[in-house]
Amino acid sequence: MATATRADARSVPAKPPASDPAAHLGRYADLVGDWDAFVAAMQAPKPACAVVNRNRLCRDALAALCRADGIPVAAVAWTTGAIATPPDARPGRWWPHQAGLFQLQEEASLLPVHLLAPQPGETVLDLCAAPGGKAAQIAMALGNAGTVIANDKNAGRLAAIRDKMKRLGLLNLTTTVHDGADFPLAAGPFDRVLVDAPCSAEGTQFAQGAAFVAQSKEFAHKLQGQQRALLRRALRLVRPGGRVVYATCSLAPEENEAVLDAVLAERDDVAVRPVALPGLAADAGLTHWQGRTFRPDVANAVRLWPHRTGTGGFFAAVLERAGGPDPDAERRVAPDPANAGPDAGIGDHLATLRRHFGLPGDAFTGLRFHARGDEIHATHAGHAPWPHPRPQSSGIPLIKRAGHWPKPTTPAAMLLGDAATRHVIELDRDQRDAYQRRAAIVPAPAQLNTCTGRGYVIVRYAGLALGAAFLARRDPPELRSEFPRIWVPESQRTTERTTRSPA
Repeated sequence: MATATRADARSVPAKPPASDPAAHLGRYADLVGDWDAFVAAMQAPKPACAVVNRNRLCRDALAALCRADGIPVAAVAWTTGAIATPPDARPGRWWPHQAGLFQLQEEASLLPVHLLAPQPGETVLDLCAAPGGKAAQIAMALGNAGTVIANDKNAGRLAAIRDKMKRLGLLNLTTTVHDGADFPLAAGPFDRVLVDAPCSAEGTQFAQGAAFVAQSKEFAHKLQGQQRALLRRALRLVRPGGRVVYATCSLAPEENEAVLDAVLAERDDVAVRPVALPGLAADAGLTHWQGRTFRPDVANAVRLWPHRTGTGGFFAAVLERAGGPDPDAERRVAPDPANAGPDAGIGDHLATLRRHFGLPGDAFTGLRFHARGDEIHATHAGHAPWPHPRPQSSGIPLIKRAGHWPKPTTPAAMLLGDAATRHVIELDRDQRDAYQRRAAIVPAPAQLNTCTGRGYVIVRYAGLALGAAFLARRDPPELRSEFPRIWVPESQRTTERTTRSPA
């Protein structure tokens, strides 16, 4: 056998880097136009956007808070309720994020919920919800009313959704675990359904620095089968006249236009609707690909090419089901009986909480309560998930019933604390940051004007509730942070120490 020489080795092409889009996405060259710009944009980091928790404040108010801390932000031009952050920013560490004032999303990921356009009072299903950013965006868009079901077949991934529910104070969200392709028809009909389908992630994976793994033909075929099955189910779960949004972060026509074409060929009551996105340089869906022709209305879908939009790569389509009789007779007939009303004793705890914090008389209006262990949980009164699949979590924990004082949970303090008038402490900027690091604080005497004795208090900054703390009547008094340890970024954690207020 011949021995390979150094010259032979030089003549063999090197294996392309796993994170090099030029080595893997060449088949899109004729579609993108400026190939070099496309490759550079695919690898460029994408700035995060802050989706405003409009249950707490408006977009302009959030932008003003950020700018007051020296952070330049700008409104996202093509959608409401979101601000763009600088490319090198780490907004997950900003105090407003930890205080539940916004939810992080990459700009392209804002598109599906923008197109879904959920309206207050509606019932909405996110069929493949984990890790939950879009489900949270839907719940906030509904004004914390109505019913949002965040479903995923992977129970382990739902933990991220539950954390968002608590931090954002979402009272209208329930999580379920079920295969979305077989989600029970009895749980519907839904006004709107989102299918943010599992995909190859071609549009975002390179920017994240992950090694791209080319799909085998077998895996690609299986994935596309799952995508078609999810879309088919969504179209059966949505009511006549309702809306489905199908979306992926893939560039592959096989996962996008071809899925729409195949599923819609089976129905005569669904069409892809045109959308307008002023301020976003979106492209139309493809009607031809590698010798295959798709139905004309597939062109109404939206493609985001990174070098044209400055976002990750994305695909989304609005599908509307025609009105008329519903061929699926098996439907929901009653709300979840587990949420029928409070059990004995809950009213007394709520009254104590209201008195202790000086909450207005209507503070609990429109809420429904139920006990879970030593906690009282709250949902919106109109939140009515069907009991199958079994809800994993609904709403937020409100009160810990154990102990001598009413102990509000951090989600409750954030939800109700803006309106509290007693046992409230307004923090300065240094104290704000210390509180969110779980450091102890010595408040100035003037900060204790609304406090009597020791016990739990609500802490605020700029009039916005940050959470709960325990006021220990020592000499001097000490404020002990109850901010959840899991919400503190590891790099910001400190051993508990005392932070004195300026004299």
